[in-house]
Amino acid sequence: MDYSAFFEVADQMVSGNTKTEIKLYYSDDGSIIDISYELLDGDYIVLTQAEYDACNQKRGDYTVVEGKLQFTPPKQRTWNLVQEELSRNPYICNR
Repeated sequence: MDYSAFFEVADQMVSGNTKTEIKLYYSDDGSIIDISYELLDGDYIVLTQAEYDACNQKRGDYTVVEGKLQFTPPKQRTWNLVQEELSRNPYICNR
C-alpha cells in the first residue's frame, strides 16, 4: 500500500496557529468572576499562562487592581481568651 499521497497532502496543509487568550473577568471591586477563553460580557484582563496557573488554584487570594492581577491573601485572623473569661476554668479560682 502506498501512503505517499497522504504525506503529500499532509505536507501541503498549513496548521493554523491560533493564539488563544485567557480572559479573567472581574467585578467593580476587583474580585474574580470567571476565567474563560471565550468573549463574555464584562470587564476583563488577558492573562499569561503563568498568571493563569498561579491564580486558578487560589482564586480567592487574587484580585484585579488597576487592571493588573495582584496577589492579595486574606488577612490572618487571630483570637485568644483570657483565663478569667472562661466560665468553667479549672486553672483559676472561680469565686
